[in-house]
Amino acid sequence: MKGRLALLLFLALQVAVFGQEARLIDTNHPAFDPVQTPPTRVSPPKPIFDVRTYGAVGDGTTFDTAAIQKAIDACAGSGGTVYLAAGKFLTAPLELKGKMTFYVNADASLLGSTRPEDYPDKMPPTTAAAGLRKSLIYAYAADGLILDGTGEINGQGQLLQMNGKESFRPSLLRIFGSKDITVRNLTLRNPRMWTDIYCECSHLTLDHLNIFSPRGYCENLDGMDICDCDHVTISNCHIEAQDDGICLKSHSVRGLHDISVFNNTIIDFDANAIKIGTATKGPIERLSFANNTIKGARYGGLCIESVDGSKVNDIHVNGLEMSHVSQPLFIRLARRDTGNNGKPATTPGSIDHVLIENVRVMNPGTSTLPSNTITGIPQAPLGSIVLRNAYIEMPGGQTQVPQISGEKDGTYPQSNIFGLTPASGIYVRHAPNVTLDYVSLQSTNPDVRPWLATDEATVNTLACTPLTK
Repeated sequence: MKGRLALLLFLALQVAVFGQEARLIDTNHPAFDPVQTPPTRVSPPKPIFDVRTYGAVGDGTTFDTAAIQKAIDACAGSGGTVYLAAGKFLTAPLELKGKMTFYVNADASLLGSTRPEDYPDKMPPTTAAAGLRKSLIYAYAADGLILDGTGEINGQGQLLQMNGKESFRPSLLRIFGSKDITVRNLTLRNPRMWTDIYCECSHLTLDHLNIFSPRGYCENLDGMDICDCDHVTISNCHIEAQDDGICLKSHSVRGLHDISVFNNTIIDFDANAIKIGTATKGPIERLSFANNTIKGARYGGLCIESVDGSKVNDIHVNGLEMSHVSQPLFIRLARRDTGNNGKPATTPGSIDHVLIENVRVMNPGTSTLPSNTITGIPQAPLGSIVLRNAYIEMPGGQTQVPQISGEKDGTYPQSNIFGLTPASGIYVRHAPNVTLDYVSLQSTNPDVRPWLATDEATVNTLACTPLTK
């Protein structure tokens, strides 16, 4: 109560002093009102290629690979539908084609083989994403491909004994070098690596997907990964991921641009919820995030990184609700070590024109050294960063002010790399143009640290205040 009265008095003073209307962040209600849209339901386009017509059994134990692939090959280019209904269809890897729909009906499941020998490497002729080598479903140059239906694709990852590096294990879905791709309404479950991957694609729509890559049986189980794509929409998805939830990467000079991410819910168990990175080579620009909800992240809630030379520009986040997140905000410009004998291997890129507004962070996580950091390096200071209209709770509880050791240039950019920072709220370093506009930081426990700490940075503040419960 005292903290809230202090905030009201502070904002009243701002009105008196500055002669303008103060905006109050309401801590009792969400920071935004998401507009939920119903799923797009369309009948499977004709002609219909029912996999049972081609010999599929659908009993969950008989391999239906040959029958399903025959249906795919017959349907390719027709604009029609490969139709799975009323059964559990066990299969080794399949290759989808362009100008067709692969439709898994509500009463159907596509089950991945649990035999490691069924997953050979399968790659397009050229790709910068050379480590993404195996999957249950693969497509290349498959323009006009649609995956639809309210059924399930289940990789049975818990039963698939394939270990080692990411390139040794299969995802559920990989689509390379394609345009006009739609994946919607499906449930994707139990991969053995990143769940669904889209590389070097243009005009990609991911809508109303339910993705479950649970913890407990394997690492590197991302929700979805978008690599060097453009004109992408990710909307109305529910993602529960062991590793990163929504991950945007650039492995090549093609980069990422014109991407919209809105009305999604992410529950992340062991990593980061929304992340630009870690692979950041090409330009990354014109990305918008709106009305997204994060309900847990062991590390970062929102991570914006450039560590491989990317020029990151024009990022807009509007409406972000977070809870149980250890590092709600992590913005990092640096150069990571990529095997160059401990030395940064790239020329630093840039991060500029970032606007993050209408944010609420509640019930902070405490498992991995809570912080919010906005940092560059001496050779590459950050550009314009604005955080506006935000209420952020942090756990506090520190009885002394720690010191930051080293720049961490070359270090893998995990959001807790600086450990406990000199700030109870936000630590800013090598950033000459940061604006905090109507930002309220509240420590849930008393803390001797200032709410804001800077090092070789200029931070403009307007109507910002620390509170303690």
